[in-house]
Amino acid sequence: MKYFTKEMWLGWNSRDVGEQQRADEQSKRNWLEYEQQLEELQSRLGPEAYHFFKNEERHDGRLVAFTVGDAINYKVHGALKFDINKHDTTVEIKLLGPQLDVLYTLNYKGIQRVIFDYPTDAPLFYHEGDHIGDWGYDEVTAVDENYLRHEVLFSTGTTILIEFKRFSYEREACEGTRYQCL
Repeated sequence: MKYFTKEMWLGWNSRDVGEQQRADEQSKRNWLEYEQQLEELQSRLGPEAYHFFKNEERHDGRLVAFTVGDAINYKVHGALKFDINKHDTTVEIKLLGPQLDVLYTLNYKGIQRVIFDYPTDAPLFYHEGDHIGDWGYDEVTAVDENYLRHEVLFSTGTTILIEFKRFSYEREACEGTRYQCL
């Protein structure tokens, strides 16, 4: 992650007021830089994907599923037989929004690289056996002229990195709340 780092998140949660201030000031600068570079990627992302990364609320969401494969939507009993020579590596993420009232299905195609780091060697707010944690911060950056990178940092320090050519998403309303136990 270039703009929203583990170090910054630790700084926000430090007991040292000076460290909190430094992290807050750095995050303000980084947020402005990130928004500027995201704007520059708008034409590569397309209007719907740009809308997702610019406007859809993800912070404190919950990862439901993270799927990677060469045929993740293959139907075993479907009309088409599996083609061992077809290479269509894709990634799908299912993410509940922060209020657990919307399900996002994120689809990545033209995959170059995927990393899922859990549990990480550099944890944040993690204890052995914990869940993956809340979706903290994510950013989209350019790898080169052909590929974009989406990185996600979770509250536990878990990270996802996906380098891709095409991104799309679906948004589905669902019933849920963070406060079911009240």
